[in-house]
Amino acid sequence: MSAPAPRPPAPDQDRDEHDARPAPGASGDEHDARLAPGAGRDERDARPAPGARRDAPDARDVVADLPPSGRAARTATRAAWRRRLTGAGVVGMLLLGTLVRGTSATAGDTFAPPLGVDVPTPSAQTINLTGEFAGTTMTVSQTRDLGNQGITISWKGAPPTPDATLGQNVFAFMQCWGNPDAPDPAPHVPGKPDPNWGRETCQFGALLDTPLWGGDNAPGGGTIRTIGINGVHEPDETLPEDAVIAPFRSVKGTRIGHGGASDPYPGGLGPQTGSDVVMAEYFDRNKTNEIPYGYTAGDGTGRVVFETQTDMEAPHLGCGLPDSAGVIQPCWLVIVPRGHTDPLTGADLTGTGLPVSGSPMAVSHWKHHVAVRLDFRSVHTPCPIDQAERPTVGSEMIAPAMQAWQPALCGKTGNVYGYTPTSDDETAGQVRGTGDDSPGLGFTSSPVTARPGGPTPVHAPVALSSVVVAFTIDNQVNPGSTNPEEELLRAKQVNGMRLTPKLMAKLLTSSYQRDIPDGSRAEHLKENYRTIIADPEFRTINPDFRFSRLNRDIQPVMVPLGGSAANRAVWAWILADKPARDFLSGVPDPAYTDPVTGVTYHMKVNSFYTNFGLDGVVPDRFPKSDPTCSQPAPDIVPELKVCIFNKQPYTSSMTDGAQQTLKTDTHSEVEFDVAKYESSDHQIVTLKRSPPQQQGNRWVMAITDSASAARFGLYSASLLNGNNPNDLTQYVAPTKQSLQTAVAAMGATANPDVLALDPSLKKPGAYPLTMLTYAAVDPSRGSAVREGYAKFVEFAAGDGQREGVAVGDLPPGYVPLPDALKAKARSAAVAIRAGWTAPPEPAEATTPVAAGTVPARGSTPSLAPTSARPSLSVAPVPAARSTDPEPVDWAQRYLLSMVLGAGLLAAAAGPVLTGVARRRERR
Repeated sequence: MSAPAPRPPAPDQDRDEHDARPAPGASGDEHDARLAPGAGRDERDARPAPGARRDAPDARDVVADLPPSGRAARTATRAAWRRRLTGAGVVGMLLLGTLVRGTSATAGDTFAPPLGVDVPTPSAQTINLTGEFAGTTMTVSQTRDLGNQGITISWKGAPPTPDATLGQNVFAFMQCWGNPDAPDPAPHVPGKPDPNWGRETCQFGALLDTPLWGGDNAPGGGTIRTIGINGVHEPDETLPEDAVIAPFRSVKGTRIGHGGASDPYPGGLGPQTGSDVVMAEYFDRNKTNEIPYGYTAGDGTGRVVFETQTDMEAPHLGCGLPDSAGVIQPCWLVIVPRGHTDPLTGADLTGTGLPVSGSPMAVSHWKHHVAVRLDFRSVHTPCPIDQAERPTVGSEMIAPAMQAWQPALCGKTGNVYGYTPTSDDETAGQVRGTGDDSPGLGFTSSPVTARPGGPTPVHAPVALSSVVVAFTIDNQVNPGSTNPEEELLRAKQVNGMRLTPKLMAKLLTSSYQRDIPDGSRAEHLKENYRTIIADPEFRTINPDFRFSRLNRDIQPVMVPLGGSAANRAVWAWILADKPARDFLSGVPDPAYTDPVTGVTYHMKVNSFYTNFGLDGVVPDRFPKSDPTCSQPAPDIVPELKVCIFNKQPYTSSMTDGAQQTLKTDTHSEVEFDVAKYESSDHQIVTLKRSPPQQQGNRWVMAITDSASAARFGLYSASLLNGNNPNDLTQYVAPTKQSLQTAVAAMGATANPDVLALDPSLKKPGAYPLTMLTYAAVDPSRGSAVREGYAKFVEFAAGDGQREGVAVGDLPPGYVPLPDALKAKARSAAVAIRAGWTAPPEPAEATTPVAAGTVPARGSTPSLAPTSARPSLSVAPVPAARSTDPEPVDWAQRYLLSMVLGAGLLAAAAGPVLTGVARRRERR
């Protein structure tokens, strides 16, 4: 179905406010309105002027859903029919025939759930709500064996959140160290326990940015700790009348008062100080995991991913910290619903557009809370300190598995296995090292070659996972729309998208204007689309996005720092695609004229990346080569610059990239920190970290691994695995089946023991970024070290392949190894135990000297008899090898045997040796 014609912008409001051009002399970064010196609050919290249309789309970013040209469409259709009629599964393909062209898809596309996401665990709990939410059931996906991760909270049967206000029919979610349904263990006033004491143990009130929903939307105070409603002290409030906020008690015993004269804030802060400032000692908007607004779609369903934080991330909560008796501190997920009734008057606000005011800390809301106990794994390792440590290094693809395996390994193997993430190249170098501090085991997806004179490392497959493009994106459609397709998407998180190699090439080369500072003014990007959502190629294969107004805070894709085989796999997939290679070589997109604005686009690669990766060497990094910078405060501090590393910083790891995607925190810094500048008497000139995007207004993407994406509950893109981007059946999601299909199609690398997927093969149904992780072990280490590494391999290929969330299980996001690869790993363990002994240096051979002559200076007369043929009675020195060994240098092996068995050889034996060696090699 073709998209309806885009709506023209409202008069004098043809751009989103985040795209407004700065006044002369102001910063050119279109994302950020600037504060005048001394301004008192973040400009993102500023409310629009009365009557202003807050969310008008940028007309330049609105494009129609474009069908393929007639001839191309007919050709693609005929080719697709030929594939259907000649391949297996004809009936299934016929049913999918309507999806051959991207424009045939309808809104509400369904995608295969990515690996390990939204899968309830055995500890999942379902809650039945009451009151205004009677009939609502809410499911928490996991409540035990928790660490720092994401848990999915989904619900159905709830009254929809109105499109006119975000202050009705919403939920707040927070993590608390105290059970709010238990008696007050330490009353502030002796003998007077507070029935509402539990709210004082909750991490909430960081004043997160409120998502905007329509026009003049009042948030209703849902992001702060303030008690009372609209300045009115509630009759049921148990705190004194001078109290300003709900106090905070740390699990460690420290406390922040309610801010009134009887319980003032610390540090001389006055009662007018915002709760976010007061709470910054413990948490702020970049550290908190609170979700102020969980909203419900028109069909009564909703979903959020809540980050559970341990004592490591939130020491003031202490979750997962064992006490002196070894009891592990639990925590509680607290859900505070806000319906549609005014808490002070009891009036039904449905249809009024007015919010239900008050913080979740206000008694009128808090009294409806629901608490779910969360049990954590210990943050302390259970391994005894006197156990032998076996260091390991390597690929981040194994990091989530190592986190789950490490506590179980020490009990099962008697060894503590340390792990340090490194690049694949660095891993190879360390495994080849001979020093005592060099790890003998490295995780890699690329074969590790032997060091000079050393053995080829034994390679054991230990994990199957994939590289993914994970995202947190909200649908945001026009308020008041009556289009049924739009209404299907309202208030729903995007659960899937399709990406082609060419679109990824555009993202990774910063070729959209918004990808670089002041990109709308950059001459080399002047004909390019401003964001990916404005690109007709993207919208054609992702028809749901034609309704989206999310064109203001679309962030560049986050990528990890450094080189890796995982990064190389992404580029190999891109470079195996001709349209992507053409784009990188400088071939522009076909010209496209926007039907609303009349602006013509002719997108081409960012000139600082032209021909990147086309020299025959597949890159293993994601460079940020564009030197364009902007000035965030040219009239105040002209020397301050915002460059590409400020706008799109690298993630420190794939795990961090996934966590930042969940929190929608890109760590970008594009704003001048006016507050620091003013408070330091103009001495501190720095940039301010951008706040996380908020529920309902999010667009963040990252390259990470499937296990990290599953850990933090992230959806992942389906990638093109074919040659026809308009055939939606050629897009493959990272699922268990698609990874199994891919591993079955893998071929040998330079080392036949190491398999990898060739993306140019385009195996139907195979996810193109599937990767195997191997444990590469140096078999020349001492027997005790080899035994420790062999036990690790046996565990990884055995109990470590049991799927689950408990200690020692294979975490979500991995696929258990096929039986053949498990057998290879067991054979590798045998080879590791067998070890390898370096052959002795061959003795220097001499030529016999005739009787009565004087030998040349430095030579020694031979005492051994000459022989026309070497003795083969001595077995060659054994070499460790895995199931499919590399070809052996037979000449070298038997030369050493002959030296050991027959002593010094006469020069005449040389031809015989050569003949033997050649025959062995041919055999």
